[in-house]
Amino acid sequence: MIQCGNSVCRFAKLQSLSRAFLGDCAPGHVAVAKKPSAKRAAHLKTCVSAVSQNISEEYQSVEFDFACPICTTTHFKLRQTGGKPTGDLTCPRCQRTFSASSASVDLTLTSGVQQKVYEQRSWGGTEIFRNPLVSLAYERGWRQGFAWAGFPGVDRETEIALEYLKPAYGEVLVDMSCGSGLFSRKFLASGNFSGVIAADFSESMLREARSYFEQDTSLDSGKYLLVRADVARLPFATGSLAAINASAAIHCWPNPQAALVEISRCLRPGGVFVASTFLSGIAPLGQILGNDDLVRPLRGLEPTTGSYRWWEEDELKDLCTAMGLQGFERERNNRFIMFTVRKPGIHGD
Repeated sequence: MIQCGNSVCRFAKLQSLSRAFLGDCAPGHVAVAKKPSAKRAAHLKTCVSAVSQNISEEYQSVEFDFACPICTTTHFKLRQTGGKPTGDLTCPRCQRTFSASSASVDLTLTSGVQQKVYEQRSWGGTEIFRNPLVSLAYERGWRQGFAWAGFPGVDRETEIALEYLKPAYGEVLVDMSCGSGLFSRKFLASGNFSGVIAADFSESMLREARSYFEQDTSLDSGKYLLVRADVARLPFATGSLAAINASAAIHCWPNPQAALVEISRCLRPGGVFVASTFLSGIAPLGQILGNDDLVRPLRGLEPTTGSYRWWEEDELKDLCTAMGLQGFERERNNRFIMFTVRKPGIHGD
């Protein structure tokens, strides 16, 4: 059961502590303080300080809006208080209570349910990152190895993404497929967003992310939340998000079309989607020639990969356009591409 996030409960706790110190009295009477022992007084002081700090943290923390991933109509209001997620995760409409731990909230479809027989088939590109050893290695050499494909490095990638995300400054950013939280921490540290939701399908990646977040004491623990989520069924209400980022992720998604449908559904008018991924092996030649169409016939000669999908720039454009996302812009080098699109306004602006 997720910890109660209601400050009323904490005020009740303070009241209880107060009675323990002052004693009960009838209405209209002035309480006369008992004289506690030094040990008891020190203990009460510690308790009051801890409860007061929790109340202070709650009022300073960001309230994040989620929705039941099944019906998407029941809303959840969650905070991170005292380093732990707090809030109600029960959907009366679906008769489901979703689970949470001290590390993260689980808002996947099967969260909190013990299934007897049914098991969802897994995609290799997703499952590999659920391996604890891969999660452990991600920031210890794995991600740095993307340089071979032209990825410019975390700092430069963050700069490009922040430029694309400017329309969402001051809003909550969802960092989807956040992995170990590498970019989530960068986005939070930038101070450009009111809060950051670091979301991933991998439990082991979220544990790594939690560890990294806790190690960086410069980050405000009340302004981020770690969530287990499926990009093909996002736990957000329709039209509720200002921005979604997905760094080096879309090539791993089992069904990119279903994922982009969900991203398009959740973005509000004018909302921004930013993503980076790997282009196909022939993309560098197309870049040199200035024409991807000329080299497209060579794609048939590329070796196939069962776990990942390498992209053409025009494929990404087509996919986004078909899902109602417009204004494609990109930065590209070798096999690296970062692109942005937006959800059009009500009148198409």
